[in-house]
Amino acid sequence: MSPLAVELLVSTLLVSLTVVLHLVGLEVLMRLTGLHLRFLKTAWLHLDRLLVPLGIALGLFVLHGLEIWIYAAAYRVLGALPDVEAALYLSASSYSTLGEANAALPQAWRIIGVLESVNGMLLIGWSTAFLFQTLRWIMAPDSAHPLPEGAIAKD
Repeated sequence: MSPLAVELLVSTLLVSLTVVLHLVGLEVLMRLTGLHLRFLKTAWLHLDRLLVPLGIALGLFVLHGLEIWIYAAAYRVLGALPDVEAALYLSASSYSTLGEANAALPQAWRIIGVLESVNGMLLIGWSTAFLFQTLRWIMAPDSAHPLPEGAIAKD
């Protein structure tokens, strides 16, 4: 198998693993939010309007952190970087699409860093959509939205 094929296979496995983790993580966050709203809702609504979004945002931060650690662990297992700190820095830099990191990877593993950036961009976008949709759903009743739902949808 060619080195590029190995690199693409490793990238595919890492993307698949992080997407599945992200899907499971979002499901867990949704269930935890539902549990909070059913059993731990405070009498003081303003506190829930702080705690629920904060909990979701922190949960998303942990989820992205785990995904960054998966790539960092892969860089160490592949021997692409000398220590955990370098692997974690490179992974966070790639995942967040900062763009500084790929110069640090050996040529044999650079494609993984590039594809981690694409993966991170998609997962961060997915998290953003999840956050906004969830907050919209739990913070405002349908009748409170200023625009009618489906107003310009095709019949």
